Amino acid sequence: MAMSSNILQRIDLEHPEAQDEIEIPKSLDDRVYNLYLDPTGRHLIVSMLSSENYYLSRNSKKPKPLGKLKGHQISCVGWNRPGATDTSTGRILLGTTKGLIFETEISAGDDSRFFQASIEQYVKQLFNLCKDKPYPVTGLHFEKMPSGSLTEYKYYIMATLPGRLYQFIGTIPASAEPPVFQNVFSDYEDVPERFLELPGNFGYSELKFYYPKGVKGPPKTFAWMTGPGIYYGNLDTSGAAGQDTVTKDTKLMQYPREDGEKPMNPKSVVLTEFHVMVLFPDRVKAICTLNDQLIYDDVLTERFGKLIGMCKDPVKGSVWAFTPRAVFKYKVIRESRDVWQMYLDMGDFDLAKEYCKDNPANMDKVLTKQAESSYKQGNYLQSAEIYAMTQNSFEEITLKFIQLDQKDALKTFLLKKLASLKQQDKTQVTMIVTWLIEIYLNQLGQLKEQGEEMSQKYDDQQEQFRKFLATPRVKVGYCDKST
Repeated sequence: MAMSSNILQRIDLEHPEAQDEIEIPKSLDDRVYNLYLDPTGRHLIVSMLSSENYYLSRNSKKPKPLGKLKGHQISCVGWNRPGATDTSTGRILLGTTKGLIFETEISAGDDSRFFQASIEQYVKQLFNLCKDKPYPVTGLHFEKMPSGSLTEYKYYIMATLPGRLYQFIGTIPASAEPPVFQNVFSDYEDVPERFLELPGNFGYSELKFYYPKGVKGPPKTFAWMTGPGIYYGNLDTSGAAGQDTVTKDTKLMQYPREDGEKPMNPKSVVLTEFHVMVLFPDRVKAICTLNDQLIYDDVLTERFGKLIGMCKDPVKGSVWAFTPRAVFKYKVIRESRDVWQMYLDMGDFDLAKEYCKDNPANMDKVLTKQAESSYKQGNYLQSAEIYAMTQNSFEEITLKFIQLDQKDALKTFLLKKLASLKQQDKTQVTMIVTWLIEIYLNQLGQLKEQGEEMSQKYDDQQEQFRKFLATPRVKVGYCDKST
């Protein structure tokens, strides 16, 4: 946390009693503009209002000036999650308040010598997103993409301004010297700019990602907080989304507002597996990304001042919101409990089943809905198979299939139901076995009447019947012999 006194307070949440206080060297009226902490918590960049910048490593108590970046106010950082070590950030991207993108690598030097060579291994400007009027770069992210080549790597880079979203996709030779991302940006230098523009920006925006496996795996979804709403979508690096994009299934979600609630611009967003949490000056709202419904609205009293920021711990999943005088922690628990119902309402039966496999009652509802859907579409065999897995009334389902001219669906349902009955269900077994024998004989009789006694269809049907008669349940005498 950065205090108004320009003291950094570092708290290890495993041992909250042991707190570090670190002073930022500063001129008289300078203040912290923003803090950028890498996802593993090992590297911190502090950007000041005076455009001075400092670096602090996890094991250090001395912020070190980033001399080569003096005069540039850093507005966002694209961290190198797989490439960072305890002593180095790996190659990272920096965005500035004037729309510039830089590449650098910062190595934590020895604390005992304050005056030493600069800790940035190199600093190189790669791209200018604002050719006309300067806007701050509000989001930066890069990720490796699948590539069949052994000699080069493929990357995508996402960058945002307050009202624009850029995507850069390109390859980097495995032997490339820094700045390596120059190889990606160079393809976009002398061509018309490509970006998604959303009108009505309010001077800032935020780009956030959801990582299913914490900091180890790639992100699955993204959310861009901007003027008209939250632009949300999935990330697909397989190439299926298109040649120049990694985003798919995108949509714009409106900011939720209750009747009588005065309009306020959002301050920040956090993305979880199924929700976007939106921070307003007086409250936190959560919108479900599956159906765009507002499902949570937490109004805060003004006792601690207005909310100014929010962030998420990518490892633990906890969410932090803060005002000038207080910090709040949100814990997200059992987020997926109603997700099966939402997928069911959307007709996505496979995902609905995935999210209720531990709840037999909910699973039964999903299977019933899926069986009904297949029946309506005329997929009677599939419907019969699924109905047989439900707890629905036997009579009700058989009545559905008796009405059909073709008896294959009824036969399929009865066979599946027979397989699920227990040894002690003798009456039901006897009844179903007898009924199935009748259906088989009827089907063979119809084929005879149609003169198909010598056909392959007749042979197949007879073979099925013989196999059925040879099953243990039929042989053991569950069926009355004379029948």
